[in-house]
Amino acid sequence: LDLSGRMASTMLGYVGILMAMVFFGSNFTVVKKYKSGDGIFFQLFMCMGIWTVGLIMNIAQGSPKFYPFSMVGGALWACGNVLCVYIISKIGMGLGLVIWGSTAMLMGWATGFFGLFGLEKDSLASVWLNILGVVLALCSLLTSFFIKPEIESSDSKSTPKTKGDFVSLPVSDDDVFFRESKVHLQEDQSLENGGAAAVEQEAGGGKFRAVVMALCAGVFFGNNFDPPTYIQQHNCDDGNKCDEHYRGASSEPLDYVFAHFCGIFLMSMFIFFLYCLICKNQPWVSSELSLPAYISGMLWALGQIGWFMANSSLGYSVAFPLAVIGPGFVGSMWSVFWFKSIKGCRNYILIATVFLLAISCSVCIVLSRSLHV
Repeated sequence: LDLSGRMASTMLGYVGILMAMVFFGSNFTVVKKYKSGDGIFFQLFMCMGIWTVGLIMNIAQGSPKFYPFSMVGGALWACGNVLCVYIISKIGMGLGLVIWGSTAMLMGWATGFFGLFGLEKDSLASVWLNILGVVLALCSLLTSFFIKPEIESSDSKSTPKTKGDFVSLPVSDDDVFFRESKVHLQEDQSLENGGAAAVEQEAGGGKFRAVVMALCAGVFFGNNFDPPTYIQQHNCDDGNKCDEHYRGASSEPLDYVFAHFCGIFLMSMFIFFLYCLICKNQPWVSSELSLPAYISGMLWALGQIGWFMANSSLGYSVAFPLAVIGPGFVGSMWSVFWFKSIKGCRNYILIATVFLLAISCSVCIVLSRSLHV
């Protein structure tokens, strides 16, 4: 590309980051006042909304060639997404978000920085500045863990908490569903001999499993773009690597959105059917949640499309840190100014700290692409 073409591509990448920030940070606002139960029904209807946007994008792109390998990335995302149900119930949204968000960011960043899994290594003008930006992003995520929103009473209808991350579960550790499940578990076990010890052992083992699952979810989230990116970078055109299976494949990232979203939808349906078998055809469902979850999925899909654009134009080592930390700040703004669930001087100071760290991270990462220092 010539200079003007590179500048246009870079600007398009930052537009994609802005889309990811706004839509990932806002997609839970439409479901905040509805109970989401155990999250499985919610994720199914959310994925329906995601697939719908993918279908529209496919038509808009002129129905490009469908590569089934792209579906693997979507399936990875759906698997990570459903793991969050168990994670949140055991260690809460705050800690779970820090673990899987940090893991996803580091996984995606490392893939681009080192050129893992056969992908191209990102070209950076200043390596140390990029690494500093990643460290600041991690600090921003860790600081957000200490922000404590107000817990709504159990008779309130709005059990989900808006956290503004790219993970599609609006439930939290404080939700009525999980709180009651824990109480019943403790009551049942306390009736048995050694019940107190059993409860303590179960709690400790459950938290350890949840941490391991959070790490796994982060790995899935961090690798969900790899299959379509691999196809783009191995199409034997424009100096790209060559894989005969993908010769002549498109270099346009949006041509792989539909296949990616098909992978999400198919895996979410498989998970829901498996869930129905496990619960003996008595799944938790909610008619009033259906439309909000569907709309939430459509909003999430727009954010994911923006991330596709950013990956292609900016590279993983720039796009991942920015796309991970940005939505959390947008979600916090919803919580402060609209839902008013985050209050108090302590929380405001922490949000300001998160914001300053995010800005510092963004400056470092943006400059690392072009500034030789």
